[in-house]
Amino acid sequence: MGVDERLTRAGGHAVGGFLASATAAWSKTLGRSLSGVYVHGSLATGAFNPRTSDIDVVVATRAPTDAATNRHLQDLQLQMLGWGDERWAERLEVVYAPAKALTIREVPAIAVLELHPDEGFKIEQLGPEFLIQKYLLRTYGITLFGRDITKLVPRVTTGELRGAQIGTLRGWWLPQLEFPGRFLDRAYQAYAVLTMCRALCLLALGKVVTKPDAAAWALRGAYLEPWRALIRSAVAYPGGRQTDQRAATIDFIRFTLEEAGIGHEAPSS
Repeated sequence: MGVDERLTRAGGHAVGGFLASATAAWSKTLGRSLSGVYVHGSLATGAFNPRTSDIDVVVATRAPTDAATNRHLQDLQLQMLGWGDERWAERLEVVYAPAKALTIREVPAIAVLELHPDEGFKIEQLGPEFLIQKYLLRTYGITLFGRDITKLVPRVTTGELRGAQIGTLRGWWLPQLEFPGRFLDRAYQAYAVLTMCRALCLLALGKVVTKPDAAAWALRGAYLEPWRALIRSAVAYPGGRQTDQRAATIDFIRFTLEEAGIGHEAPSS
């Protein structure tokens, strides 16, 4: 299968070539266990930023991976780190999920191997965010190996999307307010602000849009006027003069949680 032209339009030939090599390597490592390799996220929607975006991939397997396979996949990732000058392997965000998890409506209660650029490999329970990923795969997904993903994933309703977004805010973002060490990183601050824009847009409009489109939506109306300076700073990152926005970012997350009906009180001093 040739490189999908959307990959080269969004990320350039280097990204397309890297993903072709990665797909061949996953196929060699997993053999007949490999069911499909699918790209979603900013590369699929055309919003990829070479400076800041992750490379979002779902590697579908015929059965859940076992401990031995997980070790092989981790070894393969170490090999990928030496491929080329662009270090795209360090930007991979991969979910290794059974193919059945993509073809059923609900999110199954299973733990799978995941790779995150800032955390490395870990075994994680599939959560509500996976439903949003499935929506993106059905709507924009790029198939690198296996059956066409846009025909495999069932339709996700607006109500399911809103529920998944609220679940992600509650399960992932709310706990971070209690242990906010991540927000010392200016890059993570910008990521969080744009993610909150996307969450608010989904809750308001009932659809998933790219982070740039969500930020533009947030800046257009009076609804989020108090947060405009923070959002503009996140959009501009890493360019321009960038000051620490930790306190404002945490306040914006707290505001988003309240809009989603998830209350959170600031810790007492």
